Amino acid sequence: MEAIESGDESGVKRCLDDGADAMFADDEGFTALHMACQEGYQDIVTMLLRKGAKVDSTDDDGVTPLMVASEAGHESVVTLLVAENADVNLADKAGKTAILRAAAIAGSEACVSRLLAASADVFACPAAGKTLADLAEKKDAACFRLVNEAMSTEGKGRRLLEAAEKGRTDAVRRMLDGGADADATDEDGWTALHFAAGDGGVDLIELLLEKGLKADARAKDGATPIELAEEEEHDDAVEALRASL
Repeated sequence: MEAIESGDESGVKRCLDDGADAMFADDEGFTALHMACQEGYQDIVTMLLRKGAKVDSTDDDGVTPLMVASEAGHESVVTLLVAENADVNLADKAGKTAILRAAAIAGSEACVSRLLAASADVFACPAAGKTLADLAEKKDAACFRLVNEAMSTEGKGRRLLEAAEKGRTDAVRRMLDGGADADATDEDGWTALHFAAGDGGVDLIELLLEKGLKADARAKDGATPIELAEEEEHDDAVEALRASL
């Protein structure tokens, strides 16, 4: 922990090579990875992850390394953690998420952009009677614009399609709960179900079918979800889509 705090990469490597636990935590559950993320030491973060540190480890308050990096505005570390499949939508015991910390505490446009690209939930907000956009507006104008656009009708639809294309079932569910239009389409008339069918994710397909989307809905380019699933030979997806007809 001392080597990490001082940014001593070679010292961290020596400690790990000598058997130091990459998952070491202090009395409050604050791990070595938390500290490296707090300080913004990307190479040390990588080293710890390769030695077995858990990307979504939490301290006693439920804070994750991604939340720490986001609050400190360390965009390169946020990008790394997202690439390592950190859960962008976890919240600590106070209800604060990584994107809330990036937008309303750090005021980091770069971190907010990266988290939005990873389908971070913009609708959850622990402040009674407030939205994430309200909190962001008090901190940084650029962050406010990004969050406000993501919460707009057009923004919700666009992000829903992006999340569906990437197979992010939990993100799609959160967006729908936040008011995103399940019937949103892109310029080719593709719905979220078209993208989900092409990807083959059965859980996401079933979620969208529950929301009323049709397996045989034809887009402007003639494609239907069930045809896309058949073309990609996603047998389980085809079965789920056929069962809805």
